[in-house]
Amino acid sequence: MRGHWRLGLVVGIMAATLGCATIQQPPSESTLSILRSYRSQLDDRVSSGHLTRVQARDLYYAKLAEIQPPLPDLKELLEFRQQVTAQIDSKSLTPEQADAKLMARESDMLMRWEEMAARYAREQREFERLKQERERGFREEQQPMHRLPTLPPP
Repeated sequence: MRGHWRLGLVVGIMAATLGCATIQQPPSESTLSILRSYRSQLDDRVSSGHLTRVQARDLYYAKLAEIQPPLPDLKELLEFRQQVTAQIDSKSLTPEQADAKLMARESDMLMRWEEMAARYAREQREFERLKQERERGFREEQQPMHRLPTLPPP
């Protein structure tokens, strides 16, 4: 009976995981680490004068668009960038103000993605732990109970 409960738990978790398959999958922790490193490299190139802030941002957004599966809410970030660009064009924001707004929004979004990735990784580790526990319980149930030793023939 105990094994059936565990099996039900694992099946339930798997169903919930598969049911969430239609929801956009968060990026992996390693993907975000690479993305953070890339952003840092771009910032260094801007600081050294090899790139303008606009060129670096274009490269950064191109990298964001390459990530598969697509980053959650990336479309919103792109729309925000377009709105800020329109505000520069209408002279309601200076380029420096726009840059500050974009940097803040990009940092917030990157932090959100990192939190999502960490949470997803924890859930996957827990799922694997439960799966292994269930498999171990199944193997234990399949082993014969303590059998009485057979007596040798007289």
